Amino acid sequence: MNAPIKISVMICFFANTEYQKIKMKNNKLKEVEKRYRELGVEGDDVFTLIASEYIQFHKLDLSERLIGIIKKANEIKCNGSSQKIGSIAKRVVRYDKLGKELPILYQFFHSKRFRDNTGKFFTPRNVARSMADMLPLKNDAVIFDPTCGGGTFLLEASKKWKNSVCHLLANDIDNYLVTLTEIVLKIQIPKKHRLSLFNENIYSPEETIRLFQNKVDYILANPPFSLTVDNFSPESKLLRRGYRNSDALFIDLAKDLLKEGGKLVCLLPHSIISNKEYAELRKVVEEDWHINGVMVLPEGVFQETANTTTRADILILKKKGEGIFNSETVFCNISSVGQPLNSRDSLFEEDDLSRILKQDEVRKVLETN
Repeated sequence: MNAPIKISVMICFFANTEYQKIKMKNNKLKEVEKRYRELGVEGDDVFTLIASEYIQFHKLDLSERLIGIIKKANEIKCNGSSQKIGSIAKRVVRYDKLGKELPILYQFFHSKRFRDNTGKFFTPRNVARSMADMLPLKNDAVIFDPTCGGGTFLLEASKKWKNSVCHLLANDIDNYLVTLTEIVLKIQIPKKHRLSLFNENIYSPEETIRLFQNKVDYILANPPFSLTVDNFSPESKLLRRGYRNSDALFIDLAKDLLKEGGKLVCLLPHSIISNKEYAELRKVVEEDWHINGVMVLPEGVFQETANTTTRADILILKKKGEGIFNSETVFCNISSVGQPLNSRDSLFEEDDLSRILKQDEVRKVLETN
């Protein structure tokens, strides 16, 4: 009789304020983990059971990926009854019906698989929201996240385009992340927003992604940081100049996908923006792009989502083309992003990034008026 009561209290953190969620998240996720472990279920299987419950609760249109999740969930062996196991997942869905915390659950139960040697860090929701706000609103826009992770960027873009039509493209090399994105977006985006999903290596893309070359309006992304790329387009200027790291080559990848005048809004390591070793890269970038903005983020942006102090900046680029101009550039140092930057940060509710984006002169330069 005690376990269900504990689970009810435990899962309620999903419905609390943002502050309470941040303070309680790790302990409560460990409690979820404990209750499942008592029933013989651990790790990936826990997330599979919860994801399957979301799919069935919302009666999502079933793709092969979603059918696979349900099938896998039904095959999970446990020491307790299926009714007890199902009751935990049902409580998670009950207190977070829209699945807003699904990426957090994914990271917790897939943490080793997600973090080991992938160069990936989930983007904090506040930062993703602000980056989506940097895109000029236009009807029927094609918006692509080539490294979609938990779908946070595309979800925030969908919210901005709530009254307009758009086509959201999501890709990730990890098919389970594509599945996570599919669940999150199918639950939350409006029906008029078209969704296409891919599972490809963006540095060696198959024909499906190549079909979108020069057809994308906007790219929103947090590409994998500092991974060595062994095989990439021979036409890449940056590759020819000796750059083989994933984050640098992502700029040339985006150039191939975007229309003339299309925008790239992405997170890149601070070293690319500031270090001397990337001076040649910055020169190449100016040959093909108008630099619309550089926003230097504070250290600790990924502390809450990935437990790392890796520093990143937001780069806003507009692809050059005939009749495409850019008269000014936004340069700024951001001091806060509305979340803790370390364990001692007590002023995290301040959001300098969001505040700057509300300034008329900034919106004019970024063309978001």
